Amino acid sequence: MRELTRQCIYRIIYDIMKADELISAGEISDVRTLCEKYEIGQTLREQAMSMTLAEAVDVIRTMPVRQLASFIEDITHLTLSDGFCCRAEALLLLAIHYCLTGDKSGKMVSIPCSDVMLANNQVLYVENGYDTDMNQRITRDYNSIVNTLKVADFDFVYIPKLVEHFSGNKALLDDIIYYLTPSNTTEQAHAIAESMRQMTSESLFREVIIGKLGIDLDIPCPSLILYVGSSFTERMMSHYLIIPLQSEVLSQLNEVVERFIRYQNSSYHLVCNNVMTPDCFVYSGFYRTLLDLLTTRQGAESQLVLHPFNRKNVLSILTHSANGSTDVALDIGPKESAFYVFLIRETQEYGGFNFAASDTDSIKYLRDAQKRYDQVYQSLCIRETAPDITNSDIRRPMLSKIRKALEQHPSLVQMMTFLPETTGDKVIKVHVKSVLDESEVVIKSKRRGRTQRS
Repeated sequence: MRELTRQCIYRIIYDIMKADELISAGEISDVRTLCEKYEIGQTLREQAMSMTLAEAVDVIRTMPVRQLASFIEDITHLTLSDGFCCRAEALLLLAIHYCLTGDKSGKMVSIPCSDVMLANNQVLYVENGYDTDMNQRITRDYNSIVNTLKVADFDFVYIPKLVEHFSGNKALLDDIIYYLTPSNTTEQAHAIAESMRQMTSESLFREVIIGKLGIDLDIPCPSLILYVGSSFTERMMSHYLIIPLQSEVLSQLNEVVERFIRYQNSSYHLVCNNVMTPDCFVYSGFYRTLLDLLTTRQGAESQLVLHPFNRKNVLSILTHSANGSTDVALDIGPKESAFYVFLIRETQEYGGFNFAASDTDSIKYLRDAQKRYDQVYQSLCIRETAPDITNSDIRRPMLSKIRKALEQHPSLVQMMTFLPETTGDKVIKVHVKSVLDESEVVIKSKRRGRTQRS
């Protein structure tokens, strides 16, 4: 067995040993036995402390099947060394099960701890792009899903229902924000509340999960995110489990709950009844994170504006807030501007720009995509010949300039919504929902107040 694998084994043993904040003589004896079994000396134990739990799990995935099964049996036994498997240990076992057994579809991520996180009983639904079928299934079975998860004291956080709740008592939400944030005026509190009422599962994923939690993760299908604990590496890290959802959501969640309760070897389970009602809002964990995030950006919202055939700047970012509006140029050239607009449209119509050419169909797609880019280029730019975006030597510098201009833009909010995303299967996506032209800007400016240009 490789030294790296033995380090990873100890990293997992160490986190499980500390999870319940109670270390017994029997537990130490079991740890000693495991260190002897896997030949883990002091040097390897010390080296294990420099890796995160997520890194350790990723390495352990590659162990031979029999060795992996034996290891999972060992750590399951370890959680019962003191005769009791607490919630924190059960959460880690749940993560290990979904990441290391069956189809290993689960994914663990470790990120630096911050005030931005989920509570340990919150299960958050996320999607990178609206999935009609999955949302219909969840809406149909929503009450059953909530009640199923509640049995294990999990709170199901589903943004469409949260938005529905925000919209049900607008005056109360405005007042809550107004009195929780004394520096805000009534108008600013209302703008923040409106931004909460416009939140979607997709915008949540890009703005909160990627932008604030810092989980840089390609989620190709609707998934659940659970907080499964924290531990110290070079700094304190929070660990999250991502579980891809299957078509039969309710059956899948029943299996999750049954397994979790089976791990949590206890004669009773505490179930908190912290629920939102028409006259109150929960202010903890994710709910607090969301409110604090939107309060920080004052309910501001950015939109992309087209200025066709403008010799200097074809695109600008129009940002509305309670304090007024600004329209500031996006500092990229015509070919990059056309490529950016092309990526937005390609994401909306085809799920993104797939630049991998591996077979006849993908080669045909690239030819057609180039033609679509040519059309966008001709509609926005004075120049005659469009660059070849199928050529990586041309495409990569353009993409780099776009990203740099967005990251350095002085008034852009919702940064992760505007930044191009390249997935593992070589698809570039931009999740901007709509693009305005100059005439629409004038109309919106009249509604919201004076527009400033630079």
